[in-house]
Amino acid sequence: MDIVLDFKGTWAIPPDEIAQQIDDEIKNRMNAAVQMVKKEAEFLLSRQGTGRQYKVPGTKDTWYTASSPGEPPAVVTGDLGRSIDTDVSDDGFEGSVGTSKDYGMMLQFGTKNILPRPWLDVAFINKLEELEAIFSQDWLR
Repeated sequence: MDIVLDFKGTWAIPPDEIAQQIDDEIKNRMNAAVQMVKKEAEFLLSRQGTGRQYKVPGTKDTWYTASSPGEPPAVVTGDLGRSIDTDVSDDGFEGSVGTSKDYGMMLQFGTKNILPRPWLDVAFINKLEELEAIFSQDWLR
């Protein structure tokens, strides 16, 4: 989209419409960014680990392979992956991806007894080039 001034110096597109288009574009890009990170986090949390094998809690004969320290948590029930949520501020300048599950952050950062199984920062880092591309595209087309 081009912005053109006519010879009389008036706007072909009113400035308030241009401002609204920019505001909408900011929100659209931030929404795309947080959804991209969410999808990557869900992917990371959907895989088996390379650590020890354990019985799935509440089952008799179902086993899973846990994650090793330093790799994303292995999927057991899928609850953590399903709990990932996103939020974008009203102005579109801030976006967040996370979980309300306490153990999600315990796994991310580790505890006194559990070594870290990073997943959220890994999702962001894995998508960093694509995120940069989202925000560096031309603003008015």
